[in-house]
Amino acid sequence: AFLAGPETTAAPDRLPAPARNTMLCSRASVLSRGTRLQTAVVRAGMRFSSSTTAKPQGVVPPAKPHAAPPVPPETAKLSAPQRFAAWYERCLEAQPIPTKMVTSGILFSVGDVVGQTIMRVRADGEPPAFDWARLMRAALFGGVFYPPVAHLHYNFLEWLVVKRMTVSVNVMPWAKMFIEQFVYWGYFSNAYYHSVLGALQGMTPAQVYKRVADTLWDTMKAQWAFWIPVQLLNFKFVPVRHQLNVVLVVSLFWTTFLSIAFPPAQVEKAPETLP
Repeated sequence: AFLAGPETTAAPDRLPAPARNTMLCSRASVLSRGTRLQTAVVRAGMRFSSSTTAKPQGVVPPAKPHAAPPVPPETAKLSAPQRFAAWYERCLEAQPIPTKMVTSGILFSVGDVVGQTIMRVRADGEPPAFDWARLMRAALFGGVFYPPVAHLHYNFLEWLVVKRMTVSVNVMPWAKMFIEQFVYWGYFSNAYYHSVLGALQGMTPAQVYKRVADTLWDTMKAQWAFWIPVQLLNFKFVPVRHQLNVVLVVSLFWTTFLSIAFPPAQVEKAPETLP
């Protein structure tokens, strides 16, 4: 009745037919306009809601975390030597000098025990007593005096030849071998070895100097004959962090060779070398 106007407040069935038809048409027109207005409002609200909640362009939604890859069976089931090698590699990366000191001390001690054992086996008559003082000197030199200096040497040689001189890969082993054997390390390492052992034996500085002067040339000749091919292979195929370990392991065979090649009476005069 309100939409039809004040003149149509009466009930429709009481109005004449023409007036009743006019009122009904007016109501239908008004209701149609209201429905269209309501529909427009609803659509506008939907567009507004979608525009306010839309994700900004160019922003990639974070990817869902993936599950960690399963551990390969060959890695999860390592043998005891493989687990030891992995553990030693971690120690070598975390604390290189202490790890090399322990390794060198053990290998020097083993080398001395092997050398003394061969001397006793090859001795004529009653074998000499085992020299525990000599073993302690070898362990002390191999575990304390030698590894830090050798560690610096191999890292310096890597820096000098590879980074400073920037030689090619094929020339690198030869350059390292030449610098090591003929420039500084061969002379220094052997003089250092005889000097430290002489001092540990209680020699005076004059006696140590005489020992170095008397043994250095013979030591260098023996070193060049044995260690040049070994170091060429070492520099060619072995990473820098393991090169000292290769030298220490090969030194076991070198000590054994000296003990076998020379009679017991000459073993003490045989040249002892360190590359």
